[in-house]
Amino acid sequence: MEVLIVAPYPPYPPLFGGAARGYHLLRTLAREHRITLLCFASRRERAGLGPLREICAAVHTVEYPAGARWRRLYQARSIIGQAYNYYTCYSRQMVRALTALLARRSFDVVQTEFSQMAYYRIHGDAVRIVDEHNVEYRLLERTWRQERDPLRRVYTYVQARKFRRDELAACRRADAVLTTSEADRQILASELSGTPTRVVPNGVDTEFFSPGDRPEDPNRLLFTGAMNYAPNADGIASFCSEILPRIQAARPETTLAIVGKEPPPPIRRLAGDRIVVTGTVPDVRPWMQQAGVFVVPLRVGSGTRLKILEALACGRAVVSTSVGCEGLEVTDGEDILIADTAPAFADAVIRCLRDPTLRRELGARGRALVEGRYRWDAIARDLSGFYRELSEARRPSSIGPRAAASWEGARR
Repeated sequence: MEVLIVAPYPPYPPLFGGAARGYHLLRTLAREHRITLLCFASRRERAGLGPLREICAAVHTVEYPAGARWRRLYQARSIIGQAYNYYTCYSRQMVRALTALLARRSFDVVQTEFSQMAYYRIHGDAVRIVDEHNVEYRLLERTWRQERDPLRRVYTYVQARKFRRDELAACRRADAVLTTSEADRQILASELSGTPTRVVPNGVDTEFFSPGDRPEDPNRLLFTGAMNYAPNADGIASFCSEILPRIQAARPETTLAIVGKEPPPPIRRLAGDRIVVTGTVPDVRPWMQQAGVFVVPLRVGSGTRLKILEALACGRAVVSTSVGCEGLEVTDGEDILIADTAPAFADAVIRCLRDPTLRRELGARGRALVEGRYRWDAIARDLSGFYRELSEARRPSSIGPRAAASWEGARR
């Protein structure tokens, strides 16, 4: 099948959750289908897309829109205008590139990564799919409920209302919607009467992420993730102010590594004698394989966390909030520890730090879980089958002009 993937950034290198999902699905789907990728990319990113060009039939890029470059300006504009996500993804250049691409080639499937990119309307015969990495409006709703600053709380509330309208409209225009968890699927299914929804979970490369032979540092805690992603920054900031002091009071030798790209100033200021803030690292595996306990203290979010799957694949003991591991088939006390208050979270981490047997058992059961349930090859096979189901279902009536694209702004 001819498949077009439209993405808000290049899914390579796969150094954070969204890129990892995009890359591994693209890589495995390309074994069976001809994949064309169209995405936003900077000049620096374009220079590093060789591995994607080896996998894909074609790779096309467009410069990022103004809203992504001038964040504060367009955040202010979004108060009285469209949702902020509209400005980060609006691009006449992307419209022209997409229109030209669809005019030159007939695609069986056009899949947009993230609902933010589904503002582009696809007409014609191609099966239109939205891959909902997160239910974004739900994430925004959770964020405004957690926000303490009055101005930010009002701003996030307004954005949640606006993007809920836009996100649901985009999903209703699609022929099918993918979610990463059953929880997200049920939320959207209740809003999308008649639109097929399918769970395509996040996965992990269990050969790339493995326990390894590096010696464990039993006093090292680890958190990974793109630090320019607000839920990650919020979660680790809360952990350092409310949970880590409790742990270090009981275990003074405990250290924390915060590993992930573009940490904002408040996160960089956390660095000290017992906290390391790395920024981007070329390979997260050494940090994973040496950590005593992997912590996921997220308070807001949607979708599922690839960071947990990677940590489990590396045989690490994981302590998470319920939100942090939401949507994953993990069991508290079996392959992970779950705690939702600062005292309970601290106690769970201290238990792991004090008990090497517990760490080993959690790590071994977590590794077994991802090997049995979260391999990318199996996930991609299921998605390929869904492509075929959708194509077969519409084949008798698929008579019409070649696909064309146009910008669909949010309408009131």
